[in-house]
Amino acid sequence: MSARPVFHPWTKSTAPTSYSRSLATPEFMLSMLNEYALGHNCPYLGVTVSVQQAATSSSGLDAQDLQSRVAQAFIHARWVHPMVACQVVDSKQLSYKVEEAADVGKWASRTVQTVRSEGGWIELHDRLSREVVLPSQDGDCAFLYLILSPEQSDKPQITQFQLLLHVHHGLADGAGLRSMMNEVLIGLTGPSLGSEYSWGEEVERLSPAALDVAVISDAVIKSLAEMPKEIPLPPLAKPAPQGSRPGTAVVTHTFKGAGFLDGVLAAARANDVKLTAIVQAALVLALYDEVKPTTEEACTVLSGFDLRARNLNEPWGQRNAFVGAAVGLEMMAIPTSILDGTTELSGDRFWAVARHVHAAWVSVAQRQDVAAANELRRAATGFIIQGVLASMNSPPSKLGLNVNYVSDPAGTKQFDAAYEGEGLKLVLDHYQLVTDESTPKLSCRSHSWNDELTLCISFNNGRHKKEDVQDLLKKWALVTEALR
Repeated sequence: MSARPVFHPWTKSTAPTSYSRSLATPEFMLSMLNEYALGHNCPYLGVTVSVQQAATSSSGLDAQDLQSRVAQAFIHARWVHPMVACQVVDSKQLSYKVEEAADVGKWASRTVQTVRSEGGWIELHDRLSREVVLPSQDGDCAFLYLILSPEQSDKPQITQFQLLLHVHHGLADGAGLRSMMNEVLIGLTGPSLGSEYSWGEEVERLSPAALDVAVISDAVIKSLAEMPKEIPLPPLAKPAPQGSRPGTAVVTHTFKGAGFLDGVLAAARANDVKLTAIVQAALVLALYDEVKPTTEEACTVLSGFDLRARNLNEPWGQRNAFVGAAVGLEMMAIPTSILDGTTELSGDRFWAVARHVHAAWVSVAQRQDVAAANELRRAATGFIIQGVLASMNSPPSKLGLNVNYVSDPAGTKQFDAAYEGEGLKLVLDHYQLVTDESTPKLSCRSHSWNDELTLCISFNNGRHKKEDVQDLLKKWALVTEALR
């Protein structure tokens, strides 16, 4: 039996030593959108961390010590996941340069920054989404920010801080950012290993293209091998230089009541659906009731779903092993007849919608060759990019029935509740992934952590008023809360 072809192999160059590979179609599309749509879909991950000293520690953790630890932790993350230091070149390839320890230190000094802010990571994200498009002038595609409140920054013993990780979407998806942040948190409580890193060995952990390690049938592999490698693109106009852009705003709601998540999960089990179906049904019903469409139409939900656990070969499907882009896309249409309850004799339209959503996700799980779907749509890449750019330039509009929604896996699949070592214990209080939005669509997410359920909506500031999106979030939360 002939060996399976590798479509996007890492290749080594010398003087200086570097490794590069071509971008797979999803990575290429995300990179082009980042370039032409000014950061569209670029992901951020914000976390809030509480500091607890172990009983054996007598020294405090002040701002200077924490800044040093964060820089070393990002170096540790690079050692484990070198993708964090890759560069996206001309939106066509990834490149990783092998560097000596001194140059790795310079990289960390460029990419790790400390910000003092009362508004935390959300305020910082708001500014970055208006002012920054990756890569930087130095080509860096990942930045880690330590955010300290004025009150905390002057304490001899810091008790809480926040981190914000901003990564070019061509490098990693949301799960990839969580894996990177997990290593940062591990590095914060680990010993300084600077002298023990053998730089150059980390290249063994450069993530392959998901396509090359995915579970794909021989027939589809043959079809992919026969497809043209070049991705056809229509003429695309470079965006005009801009100063401050409208940026992306974020609103969130966390259900903190004791037993709330257990109650929702119990309701899901009683109705033979998953948590994803419940939260997505609550979202589309809240949106439908808010928009109040006057013509018959469907609510269309574009969802990304993680390919790791079910669709990547070992060891890449294991916890926090793969940090590249491994996302499938599903466009789900929910007919108005279900949303308005006209097809449900009992009048219980919520569970009709939830069952419809659940059945759709069951169908997705049963599909073969899901990981190849984006590659098989290669010829449509230019059309998709054109559509995003056109929607960016469309006139302002009200909320519509087209929305993005991602149900992130439970946080325990990638994070630990606490990270402990070197006389320090860090507790992960909260985290939130958000993506920048340049179009009129709302980007909605949900995840569970610490027995809490969090809903999140990010949106373009130039397209929607915050109070309107806040009202939608409140309705989404109310529909969900009624299920307890």
